[in-house]
Amino acid sequence: MPPRSRRSAVIVVVVLLVASVVAPPLAPLQAQTLDDLDDAERVVEGLEVELDVATDAYEEVWAQIEVARVELDDIRAQEQRYEVAAQDARAALNRRARTTFMEGAGAAFEALLASDGSQAAVQRAGLVSALQRRESVRIEDAVASRARLDQVRELVADSEAELDDLRAELDARATALSGRLAAAQDEAAQIRSLVSRQRRIDRGAQQGIYACIFDHAFRFRDTWGDPRSGGRSHRGTDVFAPFGHPTYAITAGVVQRHSNSRLGGLGLYLRGDDGNVYYYAHLNAIEPAAAVGNRVAPGELVARNGSSGNADRSAPHVHFELHPGGGAAINPYPWLAAACF
Repeated sequence: MPPRSRRSAVIVVVVLLVASVVAPPLAPLQAQTLDDLDDAERVVEGLEVELDVATDAYEEVWAQIEVARVELDDIRAQEQRYEVAAQDARAALNRRARTTFMEGAGAAFEALLASDGSQAAVQRAGLVSALQRRESVRIEDAVASRARLDQVRELVADSEAELDDLRAELDARATALSGRLAAAQDEAAQIRSLVSRQRRIDRGAQQGIYACIFDHAFRFRDTWGDPRSGGRSHRGTDVFAPFGHPTYAITAGVVQRHSNSRLGGLGLYLRGDDGNVYYYAHLNAIEPAAAVGNRVAPGELVARNGSSGNADRSAPHVHFELHPGGGAAINPYPWLAAACF
């Protein structure tokens, strides 16, 4: 393939690659539960294959650019040779011009008159003619070298401009490719992290996919009905974990409301798809994903553990309640144990 045609082909490849970069982004993955994991993995795998193909194409373009660089080096070498030839021709012309100026226009005629006999005159005339032809050839070579030099310089300029364009396009491609790859990896990690906290439970009224409200470093026991200050009895399960520890949705549902009271401190109510309402108390903070009205998945981050309300600051925990159908509370310990142990 001729140099210019090959470079044109490279530009076409780059244009196609850039077109693929600016295509609309993939819709975000909607994996929320174990049931969705297979579909989510297929989407991620498809994106990874697409990125592999794009990477291969990217490397192919770089190979084409290397070929173009070699051609450009050859062109520059030609430019140097033509420059030397043009300089030699200019020097010869300058010498001829100086000789002509110093000897005058009649020097050749005088040389003929000064010849000893006609034969010598003919020889001198032939020599002068040969010298003139040689100078004419030098002049023609100089003109041709100058023309070739101008053409090569133009080609060098075009080649450098094309390579600059290719480099700019590939930089854009690399940036976009890296961004998409990072986004895909991050999304895949988030999905796997979410699903890793989920488990399918099939026991009595607890049916479906659930997650422990803490992922590790927690402890709790069944304290349902234990006495509390003011003649009250304990109506939930206290799950202890470090202050600020990530706190997750126990099941899929919609955040019903937030609360803030003297006893319970900062609280969150989650109405699960199973019809139950789950109450988290003594929180330190509620995450943006758990805004009122937002839908959350089992194991999704909704809050941070704390000691608000009447909780002991030395023992941060979530007071967790279960209200079947939104009614009176029942002992949540078996539900938590099934999800956490």
